[in-house]
This record gives sequence, structure tokens and C-alpha cells, in this order.
Amino acid sequence: MMLRIGTGALQAELLPYGAALHQLWLGGHQVVAGLPDMAAYHAGRGYHGAVVGPVANRIRGAEAMIGDQLWRFEPNEGTTLLHGGEPGLHARDWAIADQGPEHATFALDLGHCEGGFPGQRRIEARYRVAEMTLRLDLVARTDRPTLMNLSSHVYWNLTGRGNLDGHRLRVAADQFVPVDARLCPAGAPVAVTGEMDLREGRPLDGGPRYDHNFCLSDSRSALRPVAWLSAPDAPEMELATTEPGLQVYDGGASMFGIALEPQCWPDAPNQPGYPSILLAPEDGPLVQVTEWRFTLPDGA
Repeated sequence: MMLRIGTGALQAELLPYGAALHQLWLGGHQVVAGLPDMAAYHAGRGYHGAVVGPVANRIRGAEAMIGDQLWRFEPNEGTTLLHGGEPGLHARDWAIADQGPEHATFALDLGHCEGGFPGQRRIEARYRVAEMTLRLDLVARTDRPTLMNLSSHVYWNLTGRGNLDGHRLRVAADQFVPVDARLCPAGAPVAVTGEMDLREGRPLDGGPRYDHNFCLSDSRSALRPVAWLSAPDAPEMELATTEPGLQVYDGGASMFGIALEPQCWPDAPNQPGYPSILLAPEDGPLVQVTEWRFTLPDGA
């Protein structure tokens, strides 16, 4: 089942499977690199358009301390836990909790230790279209301390041509997290230099380079623009988020789309000084907000 929201120039098609953004249209422009059908979503492991978690990105050694207890998880990338593992949010059928012409809310209830993490948890993905903006609120609650770091794993391709030729990405980050051979953090953030310096914008058609977290701030903050994606004769996209990090992943060797994943920094429980991803009941609901704001090309 697919849901379509939006009645104007911007329209989104959503899937309960993974609470995923399957497609986004701006007039005649198709800007999301979705999969062709549901069979491809069930068979794939590219996280196309899905909400990922409960802990997005990587946990080194598939283990972490929560309070005074060490929790071990089932690794799914060598010895590493990636995006919550095989039973992660991307591979779940979410319930449709609310739906209207311009909005849809998906909800998922997870039992204590379901997926390996503690707590009875409720997670909601609230999509809304307003003029030329798509907004996603990710809301999470728990009845005991747990780890929570959600993200949206959409692959963007503004031209719809099957590759990223002509695309240019700008990210307002002075630092990024260096990684080791397992793509886990190799220490404290370092200053952006060379091709890792995206502050003035860089082309994306030079081969695979990016699977890195760019550090936007030391903690969650008010909603603010952090990244800009453009291509000739295509819509421009501005990404705004409340999150302290942005994982940039260029899709690997095929480079069919660019994933821009707002989230906290990777492997946070095992990295002193990183923004915390601990969520306790007394914290109230965790709310992560992302907006994708679009401008059509001249003459469109």
C-alpha cells in the first residue's frame, strides 16, 4: 500500500514498510531514487527512503553500555551493528496512525528487548507537505532508559538520470568524524579539508568518496538549514534539521543517489564527548525534525 500526500506542486508517495519516502515530485521533476516495487523493497538492503534505527549508523562491536549494564546486539556488518540490525525500523510494517490530504503519520510499537534494545517504545514518523516543503518529525518515547538515534535514509537524485553527474553538495560543517576500515569512528572529530570540505560546495560526480558524519553542532538545536543540493536545470534542495550530525553517503560505486541522513554522531555510546543518544522516560518524547525545502528551476 502506498500513500500520496500533497495537493499542489509538491507531492510525496509514502510506504508503511519502513515508514519510507518512496517518491517525491515537484511538478514534472522526480527527485527521490526509490525502488520500482514492493518486492524490491523487501529484497533490498539499501534502506531506500526508510526511517532507520532505533540507532542509526554504526555501533562498534555491536555493544554499548546503557546505564550500568552492557548490552550486546546481533551484528549485521561484520562485527558492527548498522542501522539497528536486521530487525531495524527499516524492515518493519508501520501502522498508519493518521492520514490527510497534506499529511500522514506512521507508528510503530516495540516491546522491551525487541530488536535487542531495552524499553517499551513507541516511534512515530509524521510527514507533512506545506507548499514547497516536506517536513518529517520523528517522535520517540520509552518506559525505561534506552538508546535512540533515528534518521531518514532517502537517496536524492535531482535530475532523475540514474547518476549524480552535475550534482553539487554544500554542507555547513567545520568538522567531520574520521573512520577506520570498518567505517566506525577513528577518534574525535577533525577539521574538514580537501574533498571533505563541503562548506563552499563540491561536485559529486568524481567517484565514491563519502560515508561520513559531518558535525553540525555539539547537541540538538533549533531547526536550521545545514545542507544544499543542486544540479543544472533541476530543483534545488535545502535541508534543515535539529540534529547535530549529517551522515553523507554517496551510494557506493553506482552513485545513483546521495543519502543525507540527519542524526546524532555514530557510535555515540562508545565515544566519550559525543552527543548522547540515551533516552530516558523522564526526558519526555524525543523529537527530531527535518525539512526538505525546494526551489524549482527558472522556467519550470
